[in-house]
Amino acid sequence: MTTSTPPSTPTVAIARILRDLGLVQGRGCDFRVVGDYRNGERIGTYVLPLSRRADATIADRADDIERLAAEGPYPFRVSVRYTDGDRPMASVANYGSRVRETPSGGEPSTTPEPEPAPVEPAPDSPGAGFFRGARERAWQSQQVRALGWSARQAELVAAAGSIGLQYRADGVLRHYPVPGRAGTPVDEQRLAPLVKAGFIVVDEPHGPGSKRVSLTRDGATALLLWRRWRPTPAVKDRKEEREPLRPLLGGEYANRQAIAETEADRQRQAETEALHAALEELREWEERDERLWGVWAKVQGITHRLGRKRPTDWVPTEEEIAEHRIAPELVAELYAAVGRPAPRPELPKTSTSRPMEVRPLEAVPDEQEQLSLFDANAA
Repeated sequence: MTTSTPPSTPTVAIARILRDLGLVQGRGCDFRVVGDYRNGERIGTYVLPLSRRADATIADRADDIERLAAEGPYPFRVSVRYTDGDRPMASVANYGSRVRETPSGGEPSTTPEPEPAPVEPAPDSPGAGFFRGARERAWQSQQVRALGWSARQAELVAAAGSIGLQYRADGVLRHYPVPGRAGTPVDEQRLAPLVKAGFIVVDEPHGPGSKRVSLTRDGATALLLWRRWRPTPAVKDRKEEREPLRPLLGGEYANRQAIAETEADRQRQAETEALHAALEELREWEERDERLWGVWAKVQGITHRLGRKRPTDWVPTEEEIAEHRIAPELVAELYAAVGRPAPRPELPKTSTSRPMEVRPLEAVPDEQEQLSLFDANAA
């Protein structure tokens, strides 16, 4: 990087690196640097590429960008995806997973940094090898503090992990801590925040019939962290337990949200550019129509428009051209328009603001469920 003064924020750090690669920062240029917010709190910083040049440059220099960022106080990860043949779609963020795809349908490689904790422990010791390294422990501590679960919410996630949270034929959600015994009814409205944050999912694992509440991979990881770190649960009443929760930091669902937000920003940017182009086309059409109408009105002796339209097949005679001293370029425009009237351009319809569509996470397969993971003594 050419700037010697250390960057004071992640935004400044990554913007310097990209500008040094020749990209231009700002609206309508190559890229913008924006923050990702959840429930009013900033959880990270990411780059929004605004041009094909930005995508291509970032994809081509992905390793260099990561190396330069790692040399400073604010590391970033570069992901490259291909959704349209060989055209790359790049993303740069200081959170989430690192994905590197190859063109033409190549297999993607995902390198999370810091690496999300695996769901399955070593066979000889539940949770062994899961908490290694001071940096990883600090990251896990940050993840678990950001969960914001109450004690009852943590119990719901644990119940989902034990396969004991089920809907039966009567449609009532119950917790069955001991198989074969009567279950305890559960307020299903308390599930919604956990489902929307990607921790649990309601599915029908064995086909239509009774439904089961299962953990996603993010939910399994979050519960393992909760058991390990034993944070002080948030104090919430029933109303507060129905409020939105933050997804797992660095988890699959947070990464999907970031991708969806980036795509939504791109769509809004594309719609804005299309609207500006249509407005410019409309302005040029109106100016041209006014010029040609003015020639016709001058020849006809009309001083006020009052809804009068110029006949589309009208052109001045040689005598009229000479008498009214009509400029040659206007005569050329009039002759070019005969038989080929240009319709008034229409402005594109702008889409109303709509919620992001984030693909929900899948349930952890039965064969991967390790009930011993969720034993309170496993940590």
